[in-house]
Amino acid sequence: MAANGIVVLSGPPSSGKTTARKVLAEERTASGHGRIHLEVDTLFELLFPESDRNRDDRMHAYDAAHLLARMFVDRGQTLVLECTYARRDQRASLLEALAGSAAPLWVVEFFVTPDEAVSRFRQRLQATDLDEALVRERAEAFPYFDGALRVGSSSGTPEEHAQSIITWLRQGPRPVDQDAWARAGRGWN
Repeated sequence: MAANGIVVLSGPPSSGKTTARKVLAEERTASGHGRIHLEVDTLFELLFPESDRNRDDRMHAYDAAHLLARMFVDRGQTLVLECTYARRDQRASLLEALAGSAAPLWVVEFFVTPDEAVSRFRQRLQATDLDEALVRERAEAFPYFDGALRVGSSSGTPEEHAQSIITWLRQGPRPVDQDAWARAGRGWN
């Protein structure tokens, strides 16, 4: 496994991020590896249970997750952060929290076609503020980054995706250019 740092699992809704993170968390438990797993949406629900999921509340949840991330990496842990990370300000929030830290940042992006994202969305049982049109739009417009590990959502099982991420991290990949990754995010327009 690579040195302590932050692994971001990102991608559009219904691309497989959460499923792969759960498999990674199970692997961590079985192997005793010291990775912490944090899903930004879970933290959002804890902090803002009555929210209408507005932009300000979302950014507060990202900011809170990033402060926790900084605390863990400063204590020598590797943290796996999972959320969409499509927006510039979401990415910039993480970089701001990491300012002055030597902790590397690795990004794994889950690719999904718009049709497959909508199909998966229809099968979800959890409550969400998304609808099929938004899922399609977000899959079409996701700002993929060339410096990230790209995982084709339909190219394997969640277990295979988790294993490819573990293998990649063990190879000591080059961290992303943090500023370029932040600039590659979308605005809110």
